[in-house]
Amino acid sequence: MRRGFTILELTLVLAVMLVVAAITVPSLEVMQGDTKLNAAADIVRGRWADARGRALEDGVAYRFAVIPQTGKFRVAPDSDDFWSGGGGDAPQSDNAPLVLEDSLPEGVVFADASDSGSGGGEGGDWQPVVAFLPDGTAARNVEVAFKARGTRTLTLRLRGLTGAVTRQRDGGR
Repeated sequence: MRRGFTILELTLVLAVMLVVAAITVPSLEVMQGDTKLNAAADIVRGRWADARGRALEDGVAYRFAVIPQTGKFRVAPDSDDFWSGGGGDAPQSDNAPLVLEDSLPEGVVFADASDSGSGGGEGGDWQPVVAFLPDGTAARNVEVAFKARGTRTLTLRLRGLTGAVTRQRDGGR
């Protein structure tokens, strides 16, 4: 009568477990990457809505800018005072201006951004993507692409006239 396992049996079970783990881990990373891309798109859509709403409320244009190939972005009034390192004058409103710097989830970066001019001034790394005008429209249509390791690129498209946002993955919807 046998009361235990041989070292060979334990080694074989361990080897099978390692093979299963090696197959499973890469697919989990891809799933996590897709989730992070969707979260990044939701964050940017939310910030665009914030900027558009504040442009309407404050009666001044708000700019959304990014640092390409990073996950950093910024929303502030579209005035050199807010983009050249100065404090900026507050818009003619009871509310303080919205000035927000944030970043995308870890591992997600802006693949490329539309070029609408220089970042200007100190910290000129900021590349303007879109300005939301006081009438609720955007200065133009824009596309912002996100990428994460092991996933297809996700692109957000903003229609300037209506503010409608659509998303698309490389190779289809």
